[in-house]
Amino acid sequence: MLTLKQRLLSALRAAASLHRLSLSTTAAATPPVGFLAEEYLVSSCGLKAAQARKVSKYLSHLRSPVKPDAVRAFLAGIGLAEADVAAAVASYPLLLSAKVDTTLIPRIGQLREIGLSPPQISRLIAVTPEVLFSPVKISRLAFYLSFLGSFDRVHSALNRSSYLLRSDLETVVRPNIAFLHQCGLTDDDIGKHFLMKSRMLLTQPQHLKEIAARAEELGVPRNSVMFKNVMPAIYSLNAGRLNAKLSFLKKVVGCSEAELGNLMRKMPTVVTRSESKIGRILEFLKVEVGLEPSYVLQRPAILGYSIEKRLMPRHCVLRILKAKGFLSKEIDFYTAVCPAEERFVEKFLLPYNKSVPGLIEAYAAACRGQMATEL
Repeated sequence: MLTLKQRLLSALRAAASLHRLSLSTTAAATPPVGFLAEEYLVSSCGLKAAQARKVSKYLSHLRSPVKPDAVRAFLAGIGLAEADVAAAVASYPLLLSAKVDTTLIPRIGQLREIGLSPPQISRLIAVTPEVLFSPVKISRLAFYLSFLGSFDRVHSALNRSSYLLRSDLETVVRPNIAFLHQCGLTDDDIGKHFLMKSRMLLTQPQHLKEIAARAEELGVPRNSVMFKNVMPAIYSLNAGRLNAKLSFLKKVVGCSEAELGNLMRKMPTVVTRSESKIGRILEFLKVEVGLEPSYVLQRPAILGYSIEKRLMPRHCVLRILKAKGFLSKEIDFYTAVCPAEERFVEKFLLPYNKSVPGLIEAYAAACRGQMATEL
């Protein structure tokens, strides 16, 4: 009895044979007169002219369109849309010089063996076509499917970084996972914070330990709730750059070392924002809203909002309502900034729609960056 693998390979070879027969018939009717890679990439693969110029050098060894045509026909036969083929070729042009029988068919069979459906294989090839040339990468893919729990999560991670399948499991990934387990993180934590949002899981183990030590120096110990948030935030900053960011924060906010540590524990992503943005926000909060630095230190999440899209429009509404006597002068600015848009509208706009004509229009204008007139 034929095994599942043998049946899969047999079906794939049969499909490839039909495509080759079709292509050979066409080729016999119109003998090739040479192969211009750049022109072929545009006319047959759907690449833009700029893309074609960039990648055509990788196909200079081809002398006819026979092999590229066979690859394209095979990919179409397993369900890839033209747009997916174009994306795959643009990122990995050597795909067009692959051998259908000895390379593509066995790899597709292996992908089916690890549980991928034809539509999933099509999506995979569109983002990481090099997987078709490496059994090792397929074994790594199988690991991530198990670790992340679904193809969609793996596909999302691959969209963020092709390095996912390039890092060695035994010397990099598994040791990093073991270390993060020691730090109190679950597999779900690691997947969400260290793989889906950054490439930190793929960094060298010694570097990961250095980042953990840096987090502890900021007052965020391992096994703490915020540890998993601090690590990705400081991952891309070397020690010198991080220290410069922290020095800037101490100076511009006017806080002590202990207060700075508390700020970092509450909002570690503040170090990922530029000094100019932080400076502008603090200036706005101080001059326009009238808040003291101590207020911000207790509510550092306020530094993560946009002046134009949230802080200024909501301040505009509060200012109008206070001027009309509908709100207490002491209303907490932070309570108006934090709610989602729908909640803000329900609490601060709709109840006063009739009492303060034009309030909603003023808010909409402020959201567009226009100065609101007094109502």
